[in-house]
Amino acid sequence: YLIAMRFEVHPENPQPRIVKLAAAALEDDALVLYPTESGYAIGCNAESPKAIHKLYALKKPMKKFFMALIVPDIRAATDYARVDNFAFNIMKPRVPGPYTFILPADPHIARRLDVKRPEIGIRMPTHPFFKELFQHFDKPILSTAAKLSDEDIYDVDELWNTFQHSVDMMVDCGNIEINPTNIVSLVNRNEVEVIRGELLDP
Repeated sequence: YLIAMRFEVHPENPQPRIVKLAAAALEDDALVLYPTESGYAIGCNAESPKAIHKLYALKKPMKKFFMALIVPDIRAATDYARVDNFAFNIMKPRVPGPYTFILPADPHIARRLDVKRPEIGIRMPTHPFFKELFQHFDKPILSTAAKLSDEDIYDVDELWNTFQHSVDMMVDCGNIEINPTNIVSLVNRNEVEVIRGELLDP
């Protein structure tokens, strides 16, 4: 039985030493459990087929689960999704922020991520962990909420007990209130469709 490594980090100033360890783990096909501003999530290097399959296998009990690509900025998103001027203008004043934007996927990405759908969720979190992580890691992260059923898990010890045998590392910055991201589809040109939450004024 694999037992993950659990590291506590400061919620506002995560220690670079530990964030570097998370970057190295992601580079090494690991699954990492980490904080976001909307709750904890589990992710992997989106360019590692081995890691992607591990993440899919972990979420398999959930018939319907949602994955998004976490990227540092819109420029990085354009390698994976089609961002036209309309989408860019909606996204620019709102990222990083509590949004998952659904965009048309670049065809080769859909194949590589082994997804049947022609669109992809893109997310740029505001959590300090990511600000530091992207100093040390230059690939997108395929990410999904840290839960195995429709029940959200809020407590970090419960998260640890649930996932210590199925992830490689946990970055623990204490309990985070769960506020699911606003999901906004920009798949249809010049049309904003709010799937969950709302599109807040920037």
